[in-house]
Amino acid sequence: MLAKLYHTNTRLLRYMILPVLAMILTHLVAYKKLPFDPEYQFPLLTFSFVLLICAICCEANFICYGEMRKKYSKQDFNSRSITTQLLISGALTAIVFGLLIYSINYFVFGVVTPLTRFLSSLLIAELIILLETLYFITRDLYLSQNTVESVPSKATWQIVNGRKTQLIEEEDIAYLFSQSGLVYLITNSGRKILTQFNSFNEVKNNYNLDSFFQINRQYLIKLHAIDTVMKEVNQKLQIKLSPSAPEIPAAAMISRYRSVDFKKWMTQ
Repeated sequence: MLAKLYHTNTRLLRYMILPVLAMILTHLVAYKKLPFDPEYQFPLLTFSFVLLICAICCEANFICYGEMRKKYSKQDFNSRSITTQLLISGALTAIVFGLLIYSINYFVFGVVTPLTRFLSSLLIAELIILLETLYFITRDLYLSQNTVESVPSKATWQIVNGRKTQLIEEEDIAYLFSQSGLVYLITNSGRKILTQFNSFNEVKNNYNLDSFFQINRQYLIKLHAIDTVMKEVNQKLQIKLSPSAPEIPAAAMISRYRSVDFKKWMTQ
């Protein structure tokens, strides 16, 4: 049941829950009447605005969470990053919710929301966003753990080329090179071996690549394969690899967008 919930499309799940949530908040917080109360009329306008506010706040939090997750690798998914995420989500919700509430009440209904009512409504909004963010965090932790478990951690690589199978110890691999849908393995001794893989993604699906770093679309390298690192213009880096291999350039460029992560990886 838990696995099925975590694999459910997040936006689809939100679109299913938000109308129900907006209906509850409309009747208990905004309209303060239930269907069996005297003189009850369905508050369509209020319901529409509550649904709109909930949708915008949740969507803003969803985008914010996605951007924050891009800054942290699986190894950085710790208590500090989680606390930072919760604080940023809370602050963003307060800003977005405040702008929406005061704007709608002032420009649509012509009233200024009392501070006490605003704070009580904000508390409910923060609780909703907190639950949504905790769902995202537990989902990603669950999925990352299962992904790590599903990728075999093999010390020996099996390289199949036609009817021939070679066994290569992972510690003997210097780097991988991809070109025209072919992936080559370069050993520490400079041997160039054609693999059965067509992309780095296929390699990742079969072997644990925690000790590798993808510097660009063509190179997936190990730390010991780096000979020199030179700074180029526009904060780019040029990496000279060792050993060299036939018909494979010994130098590779890293864009300034990847250079920060590369420097961090080198110091680990």
